[in-house]
Amino acid sequence: MGESITPTLNMVTEEQIPRFRENRVKTNFKGCTQLYQVFVKADATISCSCMRYWDILADLHSVDLATFFNGPLMSFIRDSFANGYEPFSFCEGCPSRLTDFDARQQFDYIDLHIEPSNQCNLYCEACICTFERLTQNPPSRVSLDYELYEKALYNIQAAGLRVRHLALVGFGEPLFHSKAPDMARLGRKLFPDCYIFLDTNGNFGKQRAEEIADCGLSEIRLALDGVDQSSYEAYRRAGDFKRAFQFAHDLADAIRLSKSSTRAVWKYILFRHNDSDNQILTAIKMAGEIGIPIIFDATVGSEASKRPAPEIAALTGKPIGCNIDPRSTSGEILPLGIPEKSSSLWRRINRFRTRA
Repeated sequence: MGESITPTLNMVTEEQIPRFRENRVKTNFKGCTQLYQVFVKADATISCSCMRYWDILADLHSVDLATFFNGPLMSFIRDSFANGYEPFSFCEGCPSRLTDFDARQQFDYIDLHIEPSNQCNLYCEACICTFERLTQNPPSRVSLDYELYEKALYNIQAAGLRVRHLALVGFGEPLFHSKAPDMARLGRKLFPDCYIFLDTNGNFGKQRAEEIADCGLSEIRLALDGVDQSSYEAYRRAGDFKRAFQFAHDLADAIRLSKSSTRAVWKYILFRHNDSDNQILTAIKMAGEIGIPIIFDATVGSEASKRPAPEIAALTGKPIGCNIDPRSTSGEILPLGIPEKSSSLWRRINRFRTRA
């Protein structure tokens, strides 16, 4: 891992559209999430969906987000898929592509995907934040400028666009942003009918749970992929299962006490190391004990659960979700082997765990 390099940013501009158009390739995919979604990174750049993290389409410092959403680049992307083409060479292998979508529809709504922070207290295997921090040239860890976020939302409102979803999550931990609750409040104020959600690893104390319990969020997804420390930290490296579970408990209590309409959900990603019948049933029981629902999600990659989704669904009594179209990717994930004890990676993870 010490030889890995964070890629140089690939800046995509309107002036390049003629060249992109000449080099487009035919595709069977009908669209991608970029057609209706804008992903704003913590450094205020706008990448081509969260999955093309280093392919940059714009910068919030210099664009009106509403104007960008209906501008030349976004129009080119939509036109390409509507006519059976992938707009860029880097579309190949991108998990954001969709096999079933109508790219010709009118996009009078926008899904905002906001990365409040690119810092994290965990080292999850498939996460870009983990990859970047362990490269020879790790980018700065930052939080999104709240004033830029505020300006972007007001611009969208002024343009008459409807925000359908506001996702406060990226490749860092959202709760590292001190104003994450205020981000949700502003979204709720400007777009009352918007579905606003936040994902967190929950490795925080009771105060943080109370701060987000009633701030305008529709849903808080708690990433708890296991039922004990061993099954949990196999993926959520440097995480503390007891602390995360206590956070979930505290959050559930705070939501009930405040009579908030926010829904807390235990999100359990299925891997080979946490998908036994006993582990799944134990998780369901633990979720019931603290009074929150639990959902099970499939993933891709070498460590993903190999059990058929119908088999898991029969066990849990509910369908299994997946946040990407499996047909859009080869199933590969960022390579991060299990660190040997006393290795530099092992020491770094444990230093971070101690600070956290």
